[in-house]
Amino acid sequence: MLSDDCALAVDSGRQIIVDSRGDVTPEAPETGVYESDHRYLSTVEIEVGNGDEWTVLGRESRDRGVTTTLASPTVGTGRGEQRPWTLGKRLELTETGVAATVRLTNNTQTARETDLAFDLTPDFGHVFEIPAFFSPRKNQDRPIAVEEDATGCTFVGTLADGTERRVKVGSESDFEVALSDESATFSAAVTVPPASTHAVELDIVLPAGRRDTPETEADVDCPQYGWLVERAAETLGALMLPCGVPAAGAPRFLAPFGRDSIVVSYQLLPFDSSVAERTLRFLADQQGTETDDATLEAPGRIMHEKRYGDLPAIGESVRTPYYGTVDATPLFAALFSDTVAETGDDSLFDSVYPHAKAAVEWTLDELDEEGLLFYEPHDHPLGLTHLGWKDSAEALSYPDGTPSRGAVALAEVQGYVFRALTRFAPLAERRDDSTLARTCDDAAKTLAATFEEQLWLPEEGCYALGIDDRGVIPSVASNQGHAIWGGLGSDERVTQVAERLTSDDMLTSAGLRTFAASHDSFDPLSYHRGSVWPHDTSIAAMGFAERGHHEAAESLAVSGLAALSDAVRGDFPDRLGFPELMVGFDGDLSVGTIRHPDACIPAAWSAGSVFGFLQIVAESNRGTADAIAELVR
Repeated sequence: MLSDDCALAVDSGRQIIVDSRGDVTPEAPETGVYESDHRYLSTVEIEVGNGDEWTVLGRESRDRGVTTTLASPTVGTGRGEQRPWTLGKRLELTETGVAATVRLTNNTQTARETDLAFDLTPDFGHVFEIPAFFSPRKNQDRPIAVEEDATGCTFVGTLADGTERRVKVGSESDFEVALSDESATFSAAVTVPPASTHAVELDIVLPAGRRDTPETEADVDCPQYGWLVERAAETLGALMLPCGVPAAGAPRFLAPFGRDSIVVSYQLLPFDSSVAERTLRFLADQQGTETDDATLEAPGRIMHEKRYGDLPAIGESVRTPYYGTVDATPLFAALFSDTVAETGDDSLFDSVYPHAKAAVEWTLDELDEEGLLFYEPHDHPLGLTHLGWKDSAEALSYPDGTPSRGAVALAEVQGYVFRALTRFAPLAERRDDSTLARTCDDAAKTLAATFEEQLWLPEEGCYALGIDDRGVIPSVASNQGHAIWGGLGSDERVTQVAERLTSDDMLTSAGLRTFAASHDSFDPLSYHRGSVWPHDTSIAAMGFAERGHHEAAESLAVSGLAALSDAVRGDFPDRLGFPELMVGFDGDLSVGTIRHPDACIPAAWSAGSVFGFLQIVAESNRGTADAIAELVR
């Protein structure tokens, strides 16, 4: 993850990460200028005079860029002595790459002279090779050449797959350009009149060139807490990729993920159905057609993650795309059904129906004789052990900490399957696929009966986390809330689940814990075994609301929105906010103000959670709206 000293800006699958002084520098190894999974520049250092002694006054990440303001040293040693210069550094993502701007203000009554310089070093490395983001791996050899041209220079890198990438740097300002074998310096001596500002700019064109990315236009009328909605929409817009789906998050996951984009689509569906429509079309285009044990591709299966660049091309990554998810395929079919119901879009129905049908057929083929969908750990050096959304190595355990073993049927996955089958069946009838519709209905009934019979924990008043090779995993966790959203559970038992998941060991001031604090293996700082994930809380809240348990849904919405509000305020102005996860503490201090050390910030489905919670705060729930408004002010 990023250190606290770093700030980032994101747009159209590109990101800039700078250090505390607004520079891209090897001294902060995660900083850089990134595009499509490659870091193209590892140094963009802006120096003015003796810059090491300058004082940082402030920094803000906003409007697709990071602005850092610094002041020069005082001219004397006394208190209140004048600081002759104010320096503004801004790195901003543009339609074609990056604009690097310097604004130098002379605070004195006489003209002043100084030198300024931009030092740039290309990198061309893959994001998977950044140790701050991923496990260490061998760096590939990527020869670099520097070519001079009329307005500056071009960095030419040959990637590990033999393809060439070019980064062009130029300026309309009057610079002297000095080139070495692997770097460039743009320098100038400037004279600034008294009480005036002098500005210069470098234009950096990245290899992909001009990018057109769809906007996010969520139509939400909520003046009580409109600022939070505005920030959430801004964040989702920044994370939107040229392919039309939101990236999972930054800085590590600036790529399309099947599950994440589907969840965001559900969160936005009543407010902006275009995200769901684009997500369905993109995932349909990436849908599996062949069988591949390395990537887990299979006909009808929906991808988990797609990465770009040279490492996937040379076989050093299986994410080409990677299909290691058990839940994206039924979720795709469910989203298709719900989006058609929401929009009535016949064109979407006609074009995506064959893909949704293939997803349903894959799901049906994978069910065991009792109607459950299991997954096996992916036996591959680059594969995942767990294929649900809690996919870290120690995500799934018994209450005493014993890890799950072998094939696993997760509670929430069964809910996704049930939602997919029951909501797709009428659409199959509409297309005269009557046999498939009956098969869906029959499979859903079998699944529901098995779920009731095998996963209920009477001593907990809750369903189980899942089933593994040993039998039932009797842990209370947030997964069960997803199963309720999927439509599983009898009315009587869903009432008990709503009470259980909103009890003190599960519900914190930030939302649902991923794992009950009453279990011995609870860890509030873990990734998936006691932490709080906003999207997780939002799905459970939407599920309780759909099932008529409005009090439970509202308690989750109040907690979730309050914590997100605190998180966004706490991260401003250096970051966009909306952390991937929060710590599982509770108490007087909102956990939204405590940054989890492993969290990506921002995460798309955390920003989308604002809209998921707003689905619950409808006009009929004005009292809840007022309560939430008071918390997020």
